Amino acid sequence: MSFSAIQSGRYGFEKQTTSAKKQIYGATMALPDGRVFRYVENGGTAVGEGLVVASEAPAGNHDEDLVVATSGSAGGTTIGVTLGGTAAAKNLYAEGFLFSNLASTTPHEMYKIKSHPAIGSSSSGTITIDEPDGFQTAITAGTDTVGLIKSPYKDIVVAPAAVAGRFVGVTCADLEADYFGWVQVSGMASVKIDGTPAVGTLVGASSNHAGQLLAVAADTTPALGRLHGKAGVDNEFHTVFLMNLH
Repeated sequence: MSFSAIQSGRYGFEKQTTSAKKQIYGATMALPDGRVFRYVENGGTAVGEGLVVASEAPAGNHDEDLVVATSGSAGGTTIGVTLGGTAAAKNLYAEGFLFSNLASTTPHEMYKIKSHPAIGSSSSGTITIDEPDGFQTAITAGTDTVGLIKSPYKDIVVAPAAVAGRFVGVTCADLEADYFGWVQVSGMASVKIDGTPAVGTLVGASSNHAGQLLAVAADTTPALGRLHGKAGVDNEFHTVFLMNLH
């Protein structure tokens, strides 16, 4: 079997936004010139173009050590999970991940989530995984625990000064609240700059201004790209060759 993980796009596709979901979260698109993009859903606040965006911080009552209410049998595709003190809307974790935190010495595995109902705080609900072979190892109620992680490409936010999630990309167009579109992860991009970095300087997420890039030292702060063309101008947009955002 062969699978194509990257779809080819035409110039301008990266600027398209819609109110309805058209792709899977994280779908990858490459343009003829080699620029690469990932498909996202914006969160509840509009985001302008040319800004660094990140995933939301994981929900503290969902991300680990959840009680298994109903065992997930080896080869099965459903498991009952009890949440902590925060509710989960229907399919909040669809296309996200369930990972096992087995008490035994068996492997600690991760599975793609297909669907789940709305689950109340401190209540139980059934998670269905999107893997035809099912669970590789039984996950046992009362013994093992699990965690839930939302797709990093769902409900993105402008990268705050202190990022609690992970960097996802740079917006290619204005994204209305709860709209879908593309963010750029590689190649030449236009990004808002903090400070006046020199040409060729490594740039990373600003700790001063949300969504902007500033000069960084590679050994202390993750570099997301290099400034291109000419020296940056504070609080203006500039060309940056993005890297390390896949």
